Amino acid sequence: MFNKFFCFLLALSPLAATAQLISDANAPQLRQQVVSAAETEIGVPYRAGGTAPESGFDCSGLVRYVFAKSGIDLPHGTSQLLKQGEHIRYEDAKVGDLMVFKFSNRKHPSMHVGIYLGNGWMIHAPSRGGRVMKSRVDEFPWPNRYLTTLRMLP
Repeated sequence: MFNKFFCFLLALSPLAATAQLISDANAPQLRQQVVSAAETEIGVPYRAGGTAPESGFDCSGLVRYVFAKSGIDLPHGTSQLLKQGEHIRYEDAKVGDLMVFKFSNRKHPSMHVGIYLGNGWMIHAPSRGGRVMKSRVDEFPWPNRYLTTLRMLP
């Protein structure tokens, strides 16, 4: 029995295996841990490809870092996050879900991700010259660029 269960977990993606170990009962506490970890990074400078507070964060590097502090291994890269999370409607977003936005111009289409704080707020690493900050999801430029909400925790 143990061997079948172990093989089943190995066949799952890392996120799916992690989700198997997270119960619905401890999910609210874990969501709050993620948000608290993100809030401690406010003010850290943006750095393309950045994954640590000492050197700076890009948007997905911030997400990966704060989830890792709660024991959840996520990929670095918004396109990779889109493959791992459960897509949900904005109206169903909970604290700790990820908000994904699409910026497109002819030369450099890109995506951006932030961690939903609840009540229409997110925390994110904005762009060059910026710092990790809180922003309203319903204020410019976010509403016209909204792509999806990702649920990484139950």
